[in-house]
Amino acid sequence: MDETLKSKIKYFENIPAVPNKDRILSRLGYRNGVTELKASDLSLIEDCIKQGTYLCQPSGAYINIPIKEKSVSGVVLDNNISLMSESLSKLLKDSHSVILMAATVGHEVSKKVFTEIEKGNASAGLILDSVASQTADAALDWLVQMLNKMLIREGKKLTKHRYSPGFGDLPLLYQKDIFEALELFRLNMALTEKFMLIPEKSVIAIAGVEDKGELNI
Repeated sequence: MDETLKSKIKYFENIPAVPNKDRILSRLGYRNGVTELKASDLSLIEDCIKQGTYLCQPSGAYINIPIKEKSVSGVVLDNNISLMSESLSKLLKDSHSVILMAATVGHEVSKKVFTEIEKGNASAGLILDSVASQTADAALDWLVQMLNKMLIREGKKLTKHRYSPGFGDLPLLYQKDIFEALELFRLNMALTEKFMLIPEKSVIAIAGVEDKGELNI
């Protein structure tokens, strides 16, 4: 990557990401007012949330890259990454640049999930897995909120939605381009031959930067 762009990558360690308990339960299939939880279930959930939150080490990175070309079928960025997706192109229709971002919760919590399942504690493993997933999402939410606070000073904002490779018509293979653009190996992350992120509880996303309009000061 161009050295100028490299210098624009921002890394964050120890992101204060707090997983949403309701989303953790929802991911586990619990429905408020429908699913009955025993005292022992509630105790296990609370213990696993505390343990999972302790083991998660949220970190992340982002870079703001100008859009060089736009078409109905996709966009080309200044670093020559081509993101071919009609859905993404629609999302970025009013954007002049994109934020490539990523968040991970590290390896320790995944090791614990594997250990619990190997020991026959499937319930604990599933709860820890849910905690890790929600913490990764919360870390990405933190990045988005932080970026919006910075951008608003410039009369800009992020698109309402963000888009990830592997969803809609944006192929998973684009994880490789974004992984390399963000040099995610610096966060102790890796990518498999099938473009899956390691640690498993890691996320990559794309959001557009667009003008907010007239500021009311």
